[in-house]
Amino acid sequence: RYQYGDGCLSDQLLGQLLAHVVDLGHILPEDHVKKTIKSIYKYNFRKDLGSHHNVQRTYALNNEKGLLLCSWPKGGRPRLPFVYSDEVWTGIEYQVAAHLIYEGFIKEGLTIAKAVRERHDGYRRNPWNEVECGNHYVRSMASWAILLALSGFKYDMVKKIMSFDPAINQDNFSTFWSTGKGWGIYTQKANPKTGELEWTIEVLYGNLEDVQVNGKKIQADSSRI
Repeated sequence: RYQYGDGCLSDQLLGQLLAHVVDLGHILPEDHVKKTIKSIYKYNFRKDLGSHHNVQRTYALNNEKGLLLCSWPKGGRPRLPFVYSDEVWTGIEYQVAAHLIYEGFIKEGLTIAKAVRERHDGYRRNPWNEVECGNHYVRSMASWAILLALSGFKYDMVKKIMSFDPAINQDNFSTFWSTGKGWGIYTQKANPKTGELEWTIEVLYGNLEDVQVNGKKIQADSSRI
């Protein structure tokens, strides 16, 4: 008992997401990964939870949207499935949203992220406290991976190489970045005359010493490049 059997588990690809975050690429067959993450969205994301039966903890309800921890689209649900299977956790939602974006399913990833924020709109729930097994539950910090996925941010501290490859708005993009020695703002825009992408990086704190950014070696200390 307390297993998921033939179920579609939302966090079954957590290791692959972590591999993307640290720039290891696909550690599992890419076609299998894409099919699986898309299936998680297809079977576990609910656009309306009004008809969803959950006798466990309720973090989403009625006409709200949310991603279930597990579903059994082809049957085979155990008589006693694992305890939290029918719940909705923001930490798992953010994890799946980020992974969808990494795999190129940007619309689906942003749909899940939007559903989380709509539930925590300041009226129904606290926008600064995404509760799971307690207040300010740490799993929701998986949301940081969404920023990394959308910005295409990569940083190798040993080789001192930083790069950005935005997944959206490539012609007019801006994002926050951070490393162990500083943080700031990266901006990328298309030149109106040539159409070529031009970028600037601003260091708001710390420095970027001898760091290559998008192939260009720079020296920066709390200044605009």
